Amino acid sequence: MKKTRHYREYEDYLNHQKTKTLDPVRRKKWLNEEWELKIKGFGRLFDRHGTVVQPEIKVLCIGARTGQEVVALKNRNIDAIGIDIVPHPPHVIHGDMHNLDFPDDSFDFVFSNVFDHALYPDKKISEIERVLKTDGHALLQFQIDIHPDQYTEVIVNRIEHDILPLFKESFCIVNNKIPRNFAGMNYEILMKKDSKAVSLHEKVGDVTDLSVPDEYQKIWNDINLPIQTNKGRTHNIQGKELDECLNKLSKRAYYLVSIAEHLGVKNIVEVGTAQGWQFYSFAHYAQKNGGKVYSCDIKDVRNEQYKSKYLDSAVFSLGDSKSLANKLKEANTKIDMFYIDGSHQAKAILMDILNLRDYQSENCVWVFDDYDVRFGCYKEIGMLQKINDNFKVYRVGDAASGNPNHQVMIAGKL
Repeated sequence: MKKTRHYREYEDYLNHQKTKTLDPVRRKKWLNEEWELKIKGFGRLFDRHGTVVQPEIKVLCIGARTGQEVVALKNRNIDAIGIDIVPHPPHVIHGDMHNLDFPDDSFDFVFSNVFDHALYPDKKISEIERVLKTDGHALLQFQIDIHPDQYTEVIVNRIEHDILPLFKESFCIVNNKIPRNFAGMNYEILMKKDSKAVSLHEKVGDVTDLSVPDEYQKIWNDINLPIQTNKGRTHNIQGKELDECLNKLSKRAYYLVSIAEHLGVKNIVEVGTAQGWQFYSFAHYAQKNGGKVYSCDIKDVRNEQYKSKYLDSAVFSLGDSKSLANKLKEANTKIDMFYIDGSHQAKAILMDILNLRDYQSENCVWVFDDYDVRFGCYKEIGMLQKINDNFKVYRVGDAASGNPNHQVMIAGKL
């Protein structure tokens, strides 16, 4: 995501955006020739999402300008109000998308198609989640790959990386390109504020918030710190920049452990052991909680110092996920967390799921590493969102190569 301009004062930003809404030519068009057209267009849009846009809900429309979306909702007997920095009573009251003047948990549904006008995208989404009730929905529409105008504040390049990670308390249930519509939008996401995601964010937070306990920090220092330091230098990352990158990276393994602990995970599967940083972090957790971690790799390059450790809680299998499935069958066990970080080639992820899905516990969670367009598995991971409503993307820092690293969590069976 790229910002298009910077302001000395926040008021300068507000004044710039007001010039669009107050422009007499635009307002005449919105209130006359486009008035009925957009009411009908918004009506069709909300009807398309009729499973969540129901008469008994309360709706907030952000950046509503003259309020055609509000009228479309009211025509369907839905309690709706719009906000904009330039009010247009009675349908649109004054409001700032970065600082909504409503209590927590006020709305069942939030709609906005002016994301490109947000100066602080993270604040806008944080405010949306704050005013949404648990189990409420947010529908956002975007213009992707369309030439920006003079009022565009941010250019969204990739929804999966720019937008979805900003939602801390919600799962993505729709993430689709759409035919360019009456308002010029060609992409939409539908998010659901979920109690499990809310609790996870409250208890675990973001990876950057974590303080890693000494015993997990030691595993990082012993296994992965030398590897990532060399990788960073290979990519010409040095000094303070390298230290900051390594500090963020060092929290990733414990972040997954923290998720496992919060969700009450006992048994874990990992595909892609490598040197074993995540494997032995999981093993340390499992040892304390009476569980086991089962991991596989087509090569055994585990840290020699750790091969003889955690023998009661760590099971390594030389081979792919199919060989690991045989181990699980022998152990007659069910798995609460699957962490997939093996081959990044196309179709490999799907084979891992097919090989391991018989061993899912009722409330299992799947985590897929390296959700990045650079890898062949990117499309396959994205496809999983189409079959599971509990799809969450989060950023876990940057790799030592300098590339951003995203993971996907899916709560529930596949």
